[in-house]
Amino acid sequence: MQAALTLSAPATLSNQCCNALQASCLKDRVFLPDGATYTDRLDTYWSVSAALEPWCMVMPSTAEEASEVIMVLSKNECPFGIRGGGHGADAYSNGIDKGVTIDFGLMNATTYDADRKIASIQPGTHWQPVYETLSPFGVTVTGGRAGTVGASGFISGGGNSFHSASHGFAADNVQNFEVVLGDGRIVNANAEENADLWQAMKGGSGNYGLITRYDMYAIEFPDRDSTDIWGGIVIYDVAEQEAVIDSYVKFAENSGQDQNSTSIVYWAYIPAMSGMMLNVALENTVNAAAPAAFDDYLNTPGITSKTLRSAPMAEITMELGSGQPAGFRNIWYTGAYDNDARLIKFAVEKHAAMVAELEKIMSADSGFNTLCMFQPISPNMVRHGVERGGNSMGLEERVFGNAEGTGEDGKTGVMFLATFAVNGAENEEKARPLVKDWQDSIDAYADSIGVNWDWRFLNYANHDQNPLASFGERSIAKMRAVSAKYDPDQVFQKLRQTGHKIPA
Repeated sequence: MQAALTLSAPATLSNQCCNALQASCLKDRVFLPDGATYTDRLDTYWSVSAALEPWCMVMPSTAEEASEVIMVLSKNECPFGIRGGGHGADAYSNGIDKGVTIDFGLMNATTYDADRKIASIQPGTHWQPVYETLSPFGVTVTGGRAGTVGASGFISGGGNSFHSASHGFAADNVQNFEVVLGDGRIVNANAEENADLWQAMKGGSGNYGLITRYDMYAIEFPDRDSTDIWGGIVIYDVAEQEAVIDSYVKFAENSGQDQNSTSIVYWAYIPAMSGMMLNVALENTVNAAAPAAFDDYLNTPGITSKTLRSAPMAEITMELGSGQPAGFRNIWYTGAYDNDARLIKFAVEKHAAMVAELEKIMSADSGFNTLCMFQPISPNMVRHGVERGGNSMGLEERVFGNAEGTGEDGKTGVMFLATFAVNGAENEEKARPLVKDWQDSIDAYADSIGVNWDWRFLNYANHDQNPLASFGERSIAKMRAVSAKYDPDQVFQKLRQTGHKIPA
């Protein structure tokens, strides 16, 4: 057992908070910087940038213990951070230095209720074990496309999955949240009970309480004895990038015709693999081989290799997860725009120019790599959310031109993700202005040609992008009202230091 902080010393907030936790029934769940568990947990963060060293960590194993945690922290006015699966990119995405980190690593189970067709997922798990648990039942959920991604932040931030076109964002597929509120009460939020909280939490992240369980609608595979989907990665000669962009734009515009097929286009700069690579990830969730939706891609010249096949979904997610290695420092930025080839070509050109500048200033051992990624935002993705009670994300006006999300037609968008990974804090700081300038230049160009949605996907947003502010005044007003109702002392606005907060 780790030694308690000394209370005989002059009182400090760090003494007070960690000792108060140890004095509660949570004594064996509190870990201090001098212990092996503390160090081991820091080593399990996906991004080194996010692995901040708190005063102490507390690891509840039940909702009741999480309730005790929040009551102790609230009573002692302790700043805290929340860690789910630990896959956030930035500092303060899922950990804290000047405060206490609530680490849900002990709450990592997934269970399935076959009668209700509901998968219950705890906040500390990752998608790979979720899929492996659900596979014997012949079902899955709208989870991450890389198995290494943490479940909790993914769902509460929106969550874009293989099934988004056919079922909506991951948040829209939550039947019920189990939540610990700022006063310690454990409540359920669903369409019948605390419905306003349920809606606000879908895409509203950790602004209302500690989410201790996600009950999600299960998706049945066409063949219950097989969890195969069809997909993989196609790699193209970069010289053919304009043709690939045109194929992407056509696919996105016609995505409503095949809601079971998904596509991601990304340029990856990986020096260890000969520099710039042009990749397209293709997946069909009902295991239809080479569906017509992918004809343009598969007939585009310049294919150098591909891994397309029928395989268990958990195998596909493991393959995509291998493209997101842990242990780097990371910088992410994001934007959303009309589905316009000019915008994509501009972003790709600026990416190449940024890489050339980075090559000049990164240390020889930096290992730096980048992604320039594009994914569709289709009307169907947004419509499914409306049909399932609505969410906080505010995409209805961008897509359908009205806050209700009504209308047969809708505008297709492109979700952009810029990533940079590197070894060394000095390299990270040298690169930060270049990566930010890359995103800023894309936004400025989008403004100039009238295609900027001024919307940020929370799962991808940098800490300085304030995605909740981009959701629109209607959504912000609802989030503020729910926060005031369920967290009147504003514990999760004042004491919580991780994630993105509701604009004041």
